[in-house]
Amino acid sequence: MNTKVIAIAALAALGMAAPGFAQPVQNRAAANEIGYDAGALGYAALLQGNYPAALEQMQAAEKQVSPAARRDPARLINMGLAYAKMGDVASARKHYQAAINAPASFDIILSDGRVMDSRVAARHAMRRLDQGYASR
Repeated sequence: MNTKVIAIAALAALGMAAPGFAQPVQNRAAANEIGYDAGALGYAALLQGNYPAALEQMQAAEKQVSPAARRDPARLINMGLAYAKMGDVASARKHYQAAINAPASFDIILSDGRVMDSRVAARHAMRRLDQGYASR
């Protein structure tokens, strides 16, 4: 089973929280993209709050992988987070929905230690996105 970590981050622009920063882990304290090329998940840029750079890294990495790898839920969730943080709700929604519909799912370890299926995490992000958008 493939396990990834996802930290909860505040979406200041939308006034809510959503899953983000997905990364595969062997050690939960690891701060890099184990099992991926550096930048493939935009992890460091997301962690620094540099959402345009994170998106650019993930889009560049997307061109280098197979079509199946483009549907990786960790990447899709992180792209959704980057778009949401940049205020592009439609693109965030599109990426969260793609993670929900991805052919593969992963167990996600949340920053608080809970384990959640990537589809459930993406649905949670979508719900939070909808709640924040509706409350504007």
